[in-house]
Amino acid sequence: MRTIVLSLCLCLSSGWAMSASASEELKKCFAQSSTSKDNVTLLKWAAKAMVAHPALTEIPAMKATDKTTIDREFAAFVEKILINDCKRQTIDTLQTEGLPALQGALETLSQQLIKELMSNPEVNKEIGAFASHIDQTKLMGALLGLK
Repeated sequence: MRTIVLSLCLCLSSGWAMSASASEELKKCFAQSSTSKDNVTLLKWAAKAMVAHPALTEIPAMKATDKTTIDREFAAFVEKILINDCKRQTIDTLQTEGLPALQGALETLSQQLIKELMSNPEVNKEIGAFASHIDQTKLMGALLGLK
């Protein structure tokens, strides 16, 4: 009985090690396979989806043809990365960890995109533009506990 329990524990622990390895390999493959052009495609697709939110109606609408073009480009990117560039890693990850691990790898790719986006000086300028509208005296007083 003791041998069976020990064997089972070894099998389970080696499966966990393979799982972590598979998802890490997938993340590496995604990072190595994604070009700057791919990142722009991902960014356009995300922006297209976000501006569909009713709270963002003041942002100019996108033409249906532009939306279709963005969707086609994004679909080509997904096929490229999952089916061509990282097929083995995708299959290994799905078999050992399942869909949540694939989603995690895609989230990591998105985080890398955000880092790239944030490193652009024009983006940083726009992010910081709101600061000129803050009453610095009030802000410092509030943060320092002054009245």
